[in-house]
Amino acid sequence: MSDYDPSAPNARRYPRVITMEEISTMPRLEFNSGIDTAIFLSRERDDARYFRQGVCFMEPDHAGYHWDQSNFDETHYCLKGQIRLRVQDAHSREVVLEAAEGEHIYLPGGYSYTLEPTGVESAFFWTSGPSPRAGLVEAPDYSAQLKSLRK
Repeated sequence: MSDYDPSAPNARRYPRVITMEEISTMPRLEFNSGIDTAIFLSRERDDARYFRQGVCFMEPDHAGYHWDQSNFDETHYCLKGQIRLRVQDAHSREVVLEAAEGEHIYLPGGYSYTLEPTGVESAFFWTSGPSPRAGLVEAPDYSAQLKSLRK
C-alpha cells in the first residue's frame, strides 16, 4: 500500500505476532551494569495505549536496580534463571520475593522495588500499566530509538 505512513498516529495499532527473534533485535535500555531490557510493545513504537511490555536480561552478578513505583502496576514472569526482588512499603517494612522459571510476580504501585543479583543468568517478561501518556519520558534517547523503529 503506497499511501501507508508508519509514523501516522495509530499506524502500528494492529494485531500481530511478536517473536523472540524480533525482541532480541530491539534496542536495549540499560538499567544498571549487567541488567537491561528490550521494550517490544510501547506507545512510541506500537501505539500501545494501556501498557508496556519487555524482556529484562540480567547477568549473574548484575548491579542492583532500584525504583519507586507510585503510579503503575507491573508483573514479572521468569523465563530463565531466577528473579530476586527486595520490596519495601511506605512504612519501611521489607520482604524479599524470589521467582524461578515459570513463576510470576505481581508488583502493585505504591512500593519500592530493588532487583538483586541471583548468581545465575536470568531473563523475565514484564508488563506494566497504565502507560503514561507521554511515553518513556525517563529515557528520552531510548524513546527516540523506539520511535525510529516504526515501519
